[in-house]
Amino acid sequence: MKRTFLILFLLASNIAFVACNSRPPAGDRPSVSVGKIVLTEEMHNFGTLKAGEIVSYSFQFKNNGTAPFRLTKVEPACGCLTVKYDKEDIATQATSVIEVIFHSEGEWGNQIKTVGIETSAGETKTITIGAYVENENFNIDLNNLK
Repeated sequence: MKRTFLILFLLASNIAFVACNSRPPAGDRPSVSVGKIVLTEEMHNFGTLKAGEIVSYSFQFKNNGTAPFRLTKVEPACGCLTVKYDKEDIATQATSVIEVIFHSEGEWGNQIKTVGIETSAGETKTITIGAYVENENFNIDLNNLK
């Protein structure tokens, strides 16, 4: 009985060992297809603006991955920004844009605004716009202070 048990145990151990080691080597495993967003640039400076101006900039990106992806979230950090983007899948090696529209009404001084991006491939990116907004309601002439 002990001998039968020992033989069964050795056979089971061998089967488990072969099953665990029967995976193909790492180089032979199939790769997982995934999209990869690559932005041409991640920041744009509009320079000096007058309060009330509305300006826009299109951030170009490419899918350098091996599968399509979709922009699942394109979220401006403030209400002074509006975004427009393609809501369909971005094919492998295809390019597209995220247009960021800045409404400078009520803004003044140095402005730095961001837009958070998430893709269906699980990537996150941030794009940033900057500007100096001249606003006559907030301009102070230091020479005329008494």
